[in-house]
Amino acid sequence: MNLENSREYYGKVLSESADLRTDACTTAERPPLAVIKALANVHPDVKARYYGCGLIAPSAIEGARILDLGSGSGQDAYILAQLVGEHGEVVGVDATSEQLAVANAHLEWHRETFGYA
Repeated sequence: MNLENSREYYGKVLSESADLRTDACTTAERPPLAVIKALANVHPDVKARYYGCGLIAPSAIEGARILDLGSGSGQDAYILAQLVGEHGEVVGVDATSEQLAVANAHLEWHRETFGYA
């Protein structure tokens, strides 16, 4: 899939997770409890536009700096932001402006929910 096709599919064709044409993702295990708890603090609009395969993150990442390539609507970045805590940093990068708009629309909501920027 080239960049323009990817932008068309993830930006214009998909409007929520249920719109996915295929689901090639499977996970053998349930996510760690810390990830499940953090997911509960992610805005519903962000979760509705999640097209990833699940988050794999080391357990001890407090204070880490993380770059999330292909961050989409920001679900993984918002989960990771909680795991790295207020002294860590997460930067999400995506090529789809519609996905980034969803992530950015809920920045303040997440700041208030997490209690830090």
